[in-house]
Amino acid sequence: MSEPGRARGKTLILCIDRDDDIGKKTKIETPIISRDNNLKSAVNLALVDPEEADSNAMFAAINLFDRLSAKNNDESYEIITMSGSPLGGIEADRRIVHQLESVLESIPARGVILVTDGFADDSVIPIIQSRVPITSIHHVIVKHSER
Repeated sequence: MSEPGRARGKTLILCIDRDDDIGKKTKIETPIISRDNNLKSAVNLALVDPEEADSNAMFAAINLFDRLSAKNNDESYEIITMSGSPLGGIEADRRIVHQLESVLESIPARGVILVTDGFADDSVIPIIQSRVPITSIHHVIVKHSER
């Protein structure tokens, strides 16, 4: 007999790097699956470019994964980072679609919590929703000191 949360599939905590900064700057291939792999990749990206907003989004996704997983409910989570293309537009969207479909083949998902570092990534919402429901969107806003 399977666990209730697993029978319905996992909730994916999905971080999107639409312009593939992680690939350009670190040569890391996406999709990045699991907390450990996302943490290593986020640290790598932050070390290569400390001002990169995508690393902040990845850390926020990891934080969200940890908080939700600690609640001991019947729900199961997986954290995934996907990237598009430095070319943007159609090329970026097609790459995200390909990665999402690949992930969904191996990880049954009941929904997605989308973690994004900006409103430019919002253009992928219809693409994701056409394949799996988005249950929440978490925008990561980096705070700056007043000085």
